[in-house]
Amino acid sequence: MSSASTGSTGVPSLLSRQARSDAELRDQIALQMKIAPGGKQTSINEVSYNNGKFVVTYALPGQRALGVADCPAGWFCFYQDINFGYPRGKLSDCGWQDLRTYGWGNRISSADNSIDFSAIDYYDINYVNLFTNYNPGAISYVGDAANDKAVFVDRVWC
Repeated sequence: MSSASTGSTGVPSLLSRQARSDAELRDQIALQMKIAPGGKQTSINEVSYNNGKFVVTYALPGQRALGVADCPAGWFCFYQDINFGYPRGKLSDCGWQDLRTYGWGNRISSADNSIDFSAIDYYDINYVNLFTNYNPGAISYVGDAANDKAVFVDRVWC
């Protein structure tokens, strides 16, 4: 299985691309729950953590998975690829979060904030602020200095 190999960010390659079949999507979901235990599969292509406060969504095979910020109202989202390419992580919780808990450390290339009157700060492993995502605000590319470096997020103004 291709999940054994990892990309430059240390993420298994199976999680770094769109599934080509339903079987591969099932493998992605299983691998997501392996690298970040404690999740619950809540749909064919989603795993939820922390009673639904964090959700990882993988693109369905054949689904167009690039180009549109699609973060639902009341959430802030981040995407593994530029231009909002899936997989997507979404959070609704306030305060400081360690993205490694959900297998999302060092994976963010684009972001979208759909929470009214809130800002999301993204930090690296050394607690250096990489960028802030204000609402409304979609960032199609976080920039070379921040790409694949966010480990923590802080939702302020809750």
